[in-house]
Amino acid sequence: WPQGHTCAVLVTINFDAESVDLHEVERENLCGRFSYGRYGMRAGVWRLLDLLRAHSLKATFFVPAFDAENNPRQIEAVLGGGHEIAARGYAFEDHSQLDGMERETLERAHRALQKITGRAPLGWRAPRGLLSPATLNHLTELGYLYDSSFQDDDYPYVMRCASGKTIVELPAFQMLDDSTLYGSHHTHDRALKTWKEEFDALYDAGTLVNLTLHARGNHGSGRASRVAVADQFLTYMKQRAGVFFMTCAEMAAWWQQHHPQTEPAPY
Repeated sequence: WPQGHTCAVLVTINFDAESVDLHEVERENLCGRFSYGRYGMRAGVWRLLDLLRAHSLKATFFVPAFDAENNPRQIEAVLGGGHEIAARGYAFEDHSQLDGMERETLERAHRALQKITGRAPLGWRAPRGLLSPATLNHLTELGYLYDSSFQDDDYPYVMRCASGKTIVELPAFQMLDDSTLYGSHHTHDRALKTWKEEFDALYDAGTLVNLTLHARGNHGSGRASRVAVADQFLTYMKQRAGVFFMTCAEMAAWWQQHHPQTEPAPY
């Protein structure tokens, strides 16, 4: 890590809204039990933005392009806060099943986010963690700097793809993902205890901490009580000496510059 630092933290937010629920119901039925994504846009994302502002932190928002198109006010607020917007499919597709349509889907999402935000996204995170053997190669050809879908290391690393280009992997970890705990109906105390235990171990090892939050109302951190948990956890991490925060794009660029060695992508 940079001199004087011992543990890197990425705060990432999955901006998963209506695109998730539309895989189960038609748009006119986005109500009742299928309105959790709407909650994230009406309440959750604003609380998370307030949280980040209170901690003076910049986060990376992984955004399905469809949700960006349908929630422009929220995207404007994310950009206004100085946060990074990265890609997360067009409409939360299963990229492992797209076959010949995958490149077209990635291009569609890429163009849409570039048009909405005014800049091309540099990073990508697979919806539900599902990629195809061709995904990383497509991403490099579209100019992506990094992916954050794998869970196979404690540090970033650089992969060589069939295109001859490279992509940085920023591994995540399921137990530092709020949907893992809240989706299994763990209590807030249990969630905070788990996060602190995981952070303490990663801090002692001096590795990467990739925290993943969701704005949604079901398995996310957009509820008032759950934002309070995230607030306590961020405060806990910031109090430890040598901890530093970056956006995903900042981390990927730094890692590639200082750790340029590569390995073959697992295609």
